[in-house]
Amino acid sequence: MMELRGTLTMDLNIVEGYIEIEGKNKVLITALHGFGTDRFKDVVDKIRELGLEYAFSELVPSRSAVDFLTWEIAFKAAVATNSWVILPTISKVDSVDGLRIPDYNLNKEYAKETPLWKRIEELVVGEKVKLIIDIHGMKNVSSWPDICVSTNGLSSASKDTISRVVKYFEKLKFNVALDKPFKGGALIRHFGKPPKVEALGIELKRNLRFFRSNIPRVMAGLVKELSSKI
Repeated sequence: MMELRGTLTMDLNIVEGYIEIEGKNKVLITALHGFGTDRFKDVVDKIRELGLEYAFSELVPSRSAVDFLTWEIAFKAAVATNSWVILPTISKVDSVDGLRIPDYNLNKEYAKETPLWKRIEELVVGEKVKLIIDIHGMKNVSSWPDICVSTNGLSSASKDTISRVVKYFEKLKFNVALDKPFKGGALIRHFGKPPKVEALGIELKRNLRFFRSNIPRVMAGLVKELSSKI
């Protein structure tokens, strides 16, 4: 068991839609789609099977409501490495009163007005964070790699950082690809401005995310590798 060494920096008196733990290094780990129910996709599939998409179009912004287990993976990797962690407590398919956005997909440009994005902005402007790692999940498509490193066309992080990420995973015998099948979303595009701030998306295949998987340790090892150069 690991002792929680970070400092709780979130406001414990109000609801904000996220939890936060202060880090001792300048790495921030998040999982923007880490909260929600995995069964949502089964409901959507049944709606499509019945030909009822038209009746539920406003309620079903996407097929999936969560990147299964990425919330836990991000949290444990951050705690193990004394990194900052900010994680949502709202699913990406939810609608939130008081926000002028169609849903709570935090990896879209319109998410800039959410409290979570504003908090990350504060950390970046205050130079508390120099590297952002956003953990996501992808399906078990046979032609896809085990891990996709999303860099928005090699623009959201330095060549050196990207090279070290790929080499780290390859050393562990993972099949790794850059920006395939995903180039990354709005978060890394917005905040990834090297050399001042770097941002990466890490897409983990579904077969890496299961009970007793050691993927939290793998991700913690990556953070240790990268934080040593920040």
